[in-house]
Amino acid sequence: MRWLVLDEVKMIQKKKIASTRSRVPAGSISPQLLMMEMMAQTGALLLGAEKDFEEDLIFAKIDQADFNDIGLTGEVIEIEATSENLRPEGAWLEGTIRSRERIVAQSRFLLMNVGHFIPGQVKSFTFHDRFMDYFQVREKIQA
Repeated sequence: MRWLVLDEVKMIQKKKIASTRSRVPAGSISPQLLMMEMMAQTGALLLGAEKDFEEDLIFAKIDQADFNDIGLTGEVIEIEATSENLRPEGAWLEGTIRSRERIVAQSRFLLMNVGHFIPGQVKSFTFHDRFMDYFQVREKIQA
């Protein structure tokens, strides 16, 4: 994950919820694709917290995705990810995006923990230091 679609990590409650904020940028990329990536990245924060962001994750599958409004270019959106069955090795997550308190997108997707992408690598490629420091991820974890 490149983490280029999120503007702010708001909070992470282990095993419960992760919350972020962003904007849907203007451009040639489909807004639905960008919103799906935002939900996946928010879910990755929730799953990553299970192993203290030490290992790498992959976006494995989209089971369902609904988009109610795609005319959101430039608007601030709130993204949440939750899971009822979060396990350190992976989870089905529910993603929700709201704009002005209205749900504009929802999805159900699978993220998997894959250990390390690069054999012998000690640190996570997914949760690299620059990302963790920039978004102050560990400081956003709530008990």
